[in-house]
Amino acid sequence: MKKLITVLMCAAAVICGTQVYAQQKNDKELKKELKERVDKECRKDAKALEKEGWKVMPGKLSIERQLQESRYAQLQENDKGEAYYIVGTHMAKGGNYTAAKKIADSRAMTEIAEKVSSQIGEIVKENIANHDYGEGDIEVIDKFVSSNKHLVNSRLTGAIPLLEMYRESGNGTYEVNVSIAVKAKDAIRAAKAMYVSELAKESEKLAEELDKML
Repeated sequence: MKKLITVLMCAAAVICGTQVYAQQKNDKELKKELKERVDKECRKDAKALEKEGWKVMPGKLSIERQLQESRYAQLQENDKGEAYYIVGTHMAKGGNYTAAKKIADSRAMTEIAEKVSSQIGEIVKENIANHDYGEGDIEVIDKFVSSNKHLVNSRLTGAIPLLEMYRESGNGTYEVNVSIAVKAKDAIRAAKAMYVSELAKESEKLAEELDKML
């Protein structure tokens, strides 16, 4: 388990380091170097995971290929230099493969929803700081956004599976690790619409204020 966590943490560090260094390269060199670096790390990490007993179901891409797909997705950016995808990763245990995967998928989506909600919260805070809104109204909006994060998950669609691997534990249970991606622009749009529509049930005026912020 410790090795798996270490591998995933190292992957995040590699991605961050690669992104910074990539800014100093032209597009052609960047693409070549990114691919070489990611592929090398994926081969190394895949071997480590396989030694720990992780494998894939028949018909699925190899662990190495899935790691590549996952990391390429995390590196992809839109025209503004922002993350193109929001990715959620989770590992869960269950009495069988299906049960464990269901839990892992659900929690990975919850992680994505939390990331989306945090971005919405940052947008609200930024607008509060830069505009002269009524203090009482803004307090209500901020509290509403914070207390209704759980609703975002139900509005997310278009989930893209990036990684799915499992291993059987000695006591007969299964461990399943998944990574799921959702297009950032679609996720943010869905979350914005949800917050505005839900707040409108309480106050049309405040919903309009929130819509302006977002």
